[in-house]
Amino acid sequence: MLVNETLIEFADDLSELDSFLKKFKLDKYYIVIDSNVYELYKDILANHFKNIKYVIIPSGEQYKNIDTVTYILKELLEANITRGDYLIGIGGGVTLDICGFVASILYRGIKHILIPTTLLADVDATVGGKCGVDFLNRKNIIGTFYEPKGIYITPYFLKTLSKDEFNSGLGELIKYAFLDYNFKLSEETNLKDTIEKAVLIKKQYVEADFKDNGLRMCLNLGHTFGHAIELKYNLLHGLAVLNGIKMIFALEKDLGIDVSKEEIYFNELLDKYHLTLNNYDYHDYLDDIFKDKKNFNGVLNLVFVKDFKPYLYKTTRGELDDKLKG
Repeated sequence: MLVNETLIEFADDLSELDSFLKKFKLDKYYIVIDSNVYELYKDILANHFKNIKYVIIPSGEQYKNIDTVTYILKELLEANITRGDYLIGIGGGVTLDICGFVASILYRGIKHILIPTTLLADVDATVGGKCGVDFLNRKNIIGTFYEPKGIYITPYFLKTLSKDEFNSGLGELIKYAFLDYNFKLSEETNLKDTIEKAVLIKKQYVEADFKDNGLRMCLNLGHTFGHAIELKYNLLHGLAVLNGIKMIFALEKDLGIDVSKEEIYFNELLDKYHLTLNNYDYHDYLDDIFKDKKNFNGVLNLVFVKDFKPYLYKTTRGELDDKLKG
């Protein structure tokens, strides 16, 4: 599959990894990997990567910051990376976002390849070229649009995910059910096929609006409120997104928008996968969401759902307050 200029391969395991890598001119490359993934898979990865410089970074959202970026840059430059070399990111969404950001700014851009190791990264963090870091307690507020040359997606790594990490990935998959009503989640469905279907949906949005100026914002369903609570309560991203969707539905209802069918289906999916959400009151986070990246000169682009289709609801803080009071 091609998304813009990114070659994406879906595989059952790592047996196709070597042939995938041969499609790129990897004369010299460096790997950015988080410490957890490295410890779990270093012996297996040694079968595919020989005499390679690993830059190992700590695991966790709290390390998605400028300090980690400068550490990686220092390690790479001291290892004599050149503009023609590749950077390969192996890990979850945090690692891949940081890797892409480093690739985009080093020498004003070097080529990179991403190998996601979590369900969340498979369906969210790899495709589309968004990369960046958190800053001043604001999520992904510093970043770039920079597409990888290749992405290798396999459920092989998912066997070592904790239940919470897997559920976080389910959170993003559930979001896709409200981006395309034909996307169905089923326990019987082959996981690789489900991931591929989700990526196909994302492909449509990304190729139509790469720089996130309109339609692509719909992929952020649940993210506006989700980002507001994710860092504050140290929630896993996909679970924060699910809470964000719940809060959006509550806001829509208070604005007189009928989302009863969507809410019923949403709750059915939560029950099906035994996911429990918190009872955050969206009113408590209205100040926070107007600091979101989707705020353009005081006009916030909220992602709403109606008839199982996402759309942008544009509002100012004053307009929103007036409608809620009315």
